[in-house]
Amino acid sequence: MKKLLSCIIFLNAIVFTSCNSTSSNGRFTVTGKVTDKSSSIQGKYIFLKEVSITDKEPVIIDSQKVSAGGAFTLKSNIAGQHLFIVTINGGFPFLLINDNNEITYNINGSDPLHPDIKGSDATTKLYQFINDYKLKDSVLTNTAIELDSMNKLPTTTHQQDSIMEVLVDKKKAEITEINTFIKNFIGEGDNPVAIFYVLNVMAPRTFEPKELLPLAQAASVRFKDDGSLAAFASRVKEAVSGDENATDNYPLLNKAAPDLAMTSPDGLPVKISDFKGKYLLVDFWASWCGPCRAENPNVVKVYNKFRDKNFTILGVSLDQDKDAWAKAIKNDKLTWNHMSDLKQWESAAVQAYHFDGIPFNVLIDPLGKIIADNLRGEDLDKKLDQIFNPSATTPANDSAKTQKS
Repeated sequence: MKKLLSCIIFLNAIVFTSCNSTSSNGRFTVTGKVTDKSSSIQGKYIFLKEVSITDKEPVIIDSQKVSAGGAFTLKSNIAGQHLFIVTINGGFPFLLINDNNEITYNINGSDPLHPDIKGSDATTKLYQFINDYKLKDSVLTNTAIELDSMNKLPTTTHQQDSIMEVLVDKKKAEITEINTFIKNFIGEGDNPVAIFYVLNVMAPRTFEPKELLPLAQAASVRFKDDGSLAAFASRVKEAVSGDENATDNYPLLNKAAPDLAMTSPDGLPVKISDFKGKYLLVDFWASWCGPCRAENPNVVKVYNKFRDKNFTILGVSLDQDKDAWAKAIKNDKLTWNHMSDLKQWESAAVQAYHFDGIPFNVLIDPLGKIIADNLRGEDLDKKLDQIFNPSATTPANDSAKTQKS
């Protein structure tokens, strides 16, 4: 199936895309003790790292040299609940969710899946899930190996065919059991950070995007303030749309664009109708949305290419945090106009423009009519080329490109 997000390679390494939740003040202290029967830990450094949406690698929040007895104290002053990892000299990542101000976290390098946790109910439940999941996944892996071995046989007997049928049914039943287990955790879980971890890491292994989409959307609705879940739901929706490769059925296509009035980062009033007379790309995004941030360089490239023509962009953000919104605009070099009502998924833009995932955009002509939607990558560049350089996109030229390729 499609890779939906960069994710932790289960039990091996960590490359994780997460967004911040604002469900607690987030400031906490974690104390504990490190033991490792396989090696000496004296003199090594222990790190507390936050998993970040904007950085490829986890960001170091605090560190300390491990004492002779293995004791340590680490602190974070970052607001909001996050996924953290605790590592020794960059070794195996121990997961940690800061759902409490004081957490005790004793870790054993020789037993990485069973940290002794006190004070963090979310982390405890997540590890319980991980260990149960690991057992179920091991059973499924063994069945898949057996089935693969049978498929590689040059010839098979009637008895072997019967065995393969049994293995196929066994594999289907094991996948169903794992998926039910995942659904229950996602549907009944009370911590959005843990739910995001499971959606991002485990679920894509056995769920197709179409199956995963309603789970992701339901979790995003339950925890409306959690940007990571909203971003994940958008990413899955993008994968589903790509798989379907269907004709556009956007309800507002070829209709008058609804007007919206919000404020800029500087507090000035901005309306979509302010840009009538130009081709306007209305780009719906958010600072917490990983896929949006990944698409921004392409939007910048297109803006710079066509900005001297009768074209501009208006960014409409689904942020809640004004400072994070302004910082993302600056960091991603988004030099066009921006506006937001800072209501995330409660934004007036969502209902007015009929979208349930970002990044999303519409292209409005100078008369105020929507002529295209959801233009990404080369599609955006090609559409604007058709408008501003029609002679370069004639059927003859398209045919020539096809013959050359």
